Amino acid sequence: MTRTLPSRLVAIASILVLIGACNSPAPSVLSDPRQILAAAATNAATATTVHVDLTADGSVSLDLTGSGTSGAAGAPIKLTGTTAAADLDLAKKATRATFSIPGLLGLAGELIVVDGAAYYKTTLTGAQYRKQAGATTVPAPSVDPSAIPAMIGQLNDFLAKPGVDPVKGADVDCGGKTCSTVRIELTPAELAALNGGSTTVPLPSALPVPVPVNLAGASLDLTFQVERDTNRFAGLAAIIGLGDGGKVTANVVLSKWNEPVTIAAPPADQIAP
Repeated sequence: MTRTLPSRLVAIASILVLIGACNSPAPSVLSDPRQILAAAATNAATATTVHVDLTADGSVSLDLTGSGTSGAAGAPIKLTGTTAAADLDLAKKATRATFSIPGLLGLAGELIVVDGAAYYKTTLTGAQYRKQAGATTVPAPSVDPSAIPAMIGQLNDFLAKPGVDPVKGADVDCGGKTCSTVRIELTPAELAALNGGSTTVPLPSALPVPVPVNLAGASLDLTFQVERDTNRFAGLAAIIGLGDGGKVTANVVLSKWNEPVTIAAPPADQIAP
């Protein structure tokens, strides 16, 4: 199992999924979109836990054979009904996540990362957990809390990139609070430039082989929600156009910031030899 992430895309989406905020800050008066995102990044240092919910729709063409083809030549995967949920203990670098991708062979599973080891089980691997000790990567779609400091450090660099022009939108209701919205749109040329000029990147996968995705003609449209009274991220809506390779929409909701969470390894009798 592998977990390889596009070096530039992860600096966009994963940052915004993971960043926290101070416990009781004063209401935000920020109006500049870059300052709003930067304030949320600055507040990340105090976050200890967070809950993440994700839903996805659309379709993407993938090369499931490892032959090197992608885009229109790949196998179309329907993402309708795709969901994921995760509790992250950022202080202890622990994760407990579940995911379901009905359009990918009915794939579903669970992942636990705790004490430097990863435990995972999927509909493809059976009822017992598999253990990966001392892992620096995890074997299924998930979020690695240990990557947060580096991601935060990359945020201001990302905002300074050519073509990355955040725009503040109207304030919206978000779970009973008021959120600022910030939108970033990246054209195919801008996205390719952020990816070092490459048009092919690997996709995070629970499959035993890396799955390439063709970014030729791809575009990215991100809308972030930031709570005005805490300057912390409340949500992210993403539209990823993959040219002939399909279109993906995803929505991420963040909640339960800094609330207690217990993440433990599964019992020994539930772990495969």
